[in-house]
Formats: sequence, C-alpha cells, structure tokens
Amino acid sequence: MTAGGFYVPTYRTGRRMPRSVSESYTDENNGVRTSQLAELGTTAPRVPWDVFVKREFQWGHGEHVGLIGPTGQGKTTMLLSILPLHRYVVVFATKPRDRTMMRLIHSGYLKLERWQSLDPGQWPKRVLWPDATKLDSVEHQRTVFHHAFGAIYREGGWTVALDETWYVSNTLGLSGDVKMFLLQARSLDVSLVCATQRPASVPLEIYDQSSHLFFWRDNDESNLKRLSGISWRSADLVRRIIANLEQYQVLYVNTRTGKMVRTKCPPNAVT
Repeated sequence: MTAGGFYVPTYRTGRRMPRSVSESYTDENNGVRTSQLAELGTTAPRVPWDVFVKREFQWGHGEHVGLIGPTGQGKTTMLLSILPLHRYVVVFATKPRDRTMMRLIHSGYLKLERWQSLDPGQWPKRVLWPDATKLDSVEHQRTVFHHAFGAIYREGGWTVALDETWYVSNTLGLSGDVKMFLLQARSLDVSLVCATQRPASVPLEIYDQSSHLFFWRDNDESNLKRLSGISWRSADLVRRIIANLEQYQVLYVNTRTGKMVRTKCPPNAVT
C-alpha cells in the first residue's frame, strides 16, 4: 500500500531483515565513500539553513511533522524555527525544568498547568506544563495531557508539539492518544509535531502518517532498522544518507512528494 509514493509498512514473517550497519556502511575503499557522497549530492542536495526555513519548507495545516535524532544535534533549534509558521500552537512540556520551554514563555507563550479553553485569538501560543518536580508526577502528567488531547481534538485547528514523544507514549502510556491524532486529527486541521531521540520505540504511525520527516545522523542499528518501513524503494537510500550525515546536518523528507534535501543548523544556534 502506498501514500504519495511512500510505502505503508506491513510486517510479515520471513521478511528479509535489513543489513546490519557494518554491512551497509563499511568503507572498504575510497571508491565506496566517494560513491556515497556523490549519491548524497544528487539525491538529497544541500540547501542553506535560512533558505530552507524561510522558503523551502512548506507546512500546511493538518500536516504532521516528525523530528528524529540524538540530542544536541539541532532538533530543538529546528522546532523553534518551524513553530512560528503556524498561528495556534501548544507545546507539551514534560521535564521538571527546561530552558527551551522557559525561552518560549519569555517570548510570549502562555504557561498553563492544565488545559483551559481560553480565547485562541488572545492566547494563540501556549506551553502546557504540568508539575513534574516530584517522583510521583507521572500520574498527574498523564491526566493533564490526556484531558488536553481530548479538548484540543474537539476544538480543532491547533498545532501540538511533543518535546519527547517516547516519554508521552511509553512512560505516560498515551500512545493511543498520539496514534489517534496522527491517524484522525488531520481532518480537523490539527498538526502534530513529534520529536524523539528514540526512533525505534515510538509509534510507527509517526513515519507513515507524517507529511514531513527530519532525520539527524544516527548509526544505531535498531534505529536504522525502524526506518526501513518508510518506503520499500527508498529505505536503503534513506538509511545510507542518515548514517553519512555531518554533525548538525539534517535530512528532510517530504513523504507526499518523495523530495529529499539536506540542511545544516549553524553550530552556534544549536540549543
């Protein structure tokens, strides 16, 4: 089954497993490396950061976004760069303390400890940040975020950003809410932005329901195997590109058109 040319994965017993990272990416000679770099240049050309953010990236309402990669590579910088493209935004904050969330609040985002149906015209930007400073905060967070998912689904029109999708899906046990948004909320003009450091352990729907995917360099075998479900034709290519990205460089994939480009966050802008 395909969507915009991208394969919606169906797992079957006996399916050939992807090659290991060592098998796929070992440079036995300079010719292999040169061939890989040439492939990157033609298949995923470089685009300057400011050009990508201001002109190249077109993000419609109801389109989901996945930000996938290790910490410290530029995921947060990309998130902060694209959120202004949508007017009505709520960020789900999960950590006890978070400089990025404080930065958003200082820039004008309204801090809420629980969801409130306030006038979106007056308060279009919000950080939902239930107390997480206690060891037993999980149940409280689960209740607050579950209620917010339901209220936002009813209201429609919001862009919801999860600062750590693995935590929301697994620790808080809200994978059902995340999947429902990915599968059904598009018709309500709701966009979901899912950021994660653990691509092997988040709902597969992030990959086959997102219109826009961002990947940072990753050589972890289990994570790369997870990416094999993106497209039966492009899986090996996407994995090769990800494994060969430079520091702070990101691969952007438009899953509807198949377009791929690379851009690089300025090192002094990484947060």
